[in-house]
Amino acid sequence: MVLINKAINEVTVKLVYYGPGLCGKTTNLEKIYGNPKLDNKGKMISMSTETDRTLFFDFMPMELGTIAGQKVRVQLYTVPGQVFYDATRKLVLRGADGVVFVADSQSSMRDSNTDSFENLKANLRINRIDPDKIALVLQYNKRDLPNVDSVDQMNAYLNPNGAPAVEASAINGTGVTATLRAAVTRILDNLKRNVDTTLHEEPELAAPDMSAKSGVTQSSAGTPKLSMKTTPSSEPPAPPSAPFDAEATMAVSPFEVHEYEPESYDGVAIAEEEDPFGAMATVEPEPDQAGDPFGESAAEIHDPGAERAELQSLLASASAVVQALEAALDRAKAHESELRARVK
Repeated sequence: MVLINKAINEVTVKLVYYGPGLCGKTTNLEKIYGNPKLDNKGKMISMSTETDRTLFFDFMPMELGTIAGQKVRVQLYTVPGQVFYDATRKLVLRGADGVVFVADSQSSMRDSNTDSFENLKANLRINRIDPDKIALVLQYNKRDLPNVDSVDQMNAYLNPNGAPAVEASAINGTGVTATLRAAVTRILDNLKRNVDTTLHEEPELAAPDMSAKSGVTQSSAGTPKLSMKTTPSSEPPAPPSAPFDAEATMAVSPFEVHEYEPESYDGVAIAEEEDPFGAMATVEPEPDQAGDPFGESAAEIHDPGAERAELQSLLASASAVVQALEAALDRAKAHESELRARVK
């Protein structure tokens, strides 16, 4: 869900990196965040689980220009890929404007990719987001490893609708910025065309049941926590073990990383560049387009009357605090005068 703040002329869009466990989602965000060409970024926030992390940071790419006079801020999220963190994935997907599905190109990960992609579509529907309308980009990661499926094979079982797909080796930085550029371009294209991605017939998302037991498949990494509730145990606790980081311990592939030729998907050039948005054009609407596409939504989000009432309430509270402090100061001064009189 796009957030519009008329007070600072800013549009905020949300992009979520989704995929099976240890497919390279975290590596993508770390490479993006560490890019020295990416300015105007906030701090990276990390919430760790046993085997994966949920990351978040936002940035404002000045090269994108404005949409109807509004500056664009992009929020990037990752989700934990293991199946037993499904409640977290549902919440992170809420309000998403775009999704990058990071697939592991290894042939042995085909079932995990398929299960995760079906889980993505199901959770989008739960969040009242149309999987067929949201800005979706697929990244075929780990192309530098042996025993990988071809792009045609992966398209056959993951991408029958022909969404943009980018070959990548995120750990080496190949394809990372190209994926980001393609995803942001599709989000902004949806905004320009006022695409409504809401599934109005779906019910609102209920609060997650954090006490429910969660399932796990053989393809999932890590040890699942079967319940958020704990019960006393007479057995001594096991010594803590260091979290397993498969990407850090992965052996270097004997296969050389190849540069991939640029491809075009719906007018989006897929090419690896140092600057994530160096070659992107601004996205101002055409003069003949009707009005401000954010006018009505902005009125709902930024209500001057409500803001004034809130400011008046804060002012009244501040005035009351000042008056109480002044009264206390007067009493202290009177007490000081009494003590001075006694000393004399």
